[in-house]
Amino acid sequence: MLKRVFINNKKVPIPVPVQTLAEALAWVESTLVPPGHSITRVTLDDKVLGDAHEAATLLGAESKLEVQIDSPADLTLQTLDAMRNLATLVLGGLKQLAVDCWQARPTVKPLELDPLSNDTTLVLELIDHVAGLVDESTEEAAAILGLGAMLKRHQMALEMAQSNSDWKACARILLNKLEPLMKDLIAEAEGMQFRVMSAMGTGTFGVPPRGKQKAPTG
Repeated sequence: MLKRVFINNKKVPIPVPVQTLAEALAWVESTLVPPGHSITRVTLDDKVLGDAHEAATLLGAESKLEVQIDSPADLTLQTLDAMRNLATLVLGGLKQLAVDCWQARPTVKPLELDPLSNDTTLVLELIDHVAGLVDESTEEAAAILGLGAMLKRHQMALEMAQSNSDWKACARILLNKLEPLMKDLIAEAEGMQFRVMSAMGTGTFGVPPRGKQKAPTG
């Protein structure tokens, strides 16, 4: 039987008989997860378990079960930080990519356009994640969602220009649309991070009902 579980890196003894992974997680969920919080990562014997983990896995006294529990505010900060870092990375390469596009021959596609598309798609996914964690009427959240809608339109315009091999149009979109948008997104993400940190523990930061929260994957 499992004797202990590590919750956010702190050892917690288990005073009830627990033999399987399912029983352990059920006990943690019912006993140790505060209202509004979520289990975001489960590790058994140093192996991170995915959604398809074996619930019937038997646990012994020496099994090491680690559970990460986060609040909506924690998840929002993590997501905003990832978004800000990725937007900063994208911003840093836009000018050079615009130059490459402007100088490219019609038959030669600039190599970095596909990685840029992948990065902007990931930024959009992170924005959607924020929308699932916070009250969308929050001033900073509304601004970020608005920037996300603009980013999606610019991404579509960039894809259309690529399909036409119009590299100069790509350059103009990169410099005139994406560059200022990424700067605004970074600024709004930083502002929202400050708001979340200020509101943590006060109950003033708006979050949706538990059912609307989206736990991160991976």
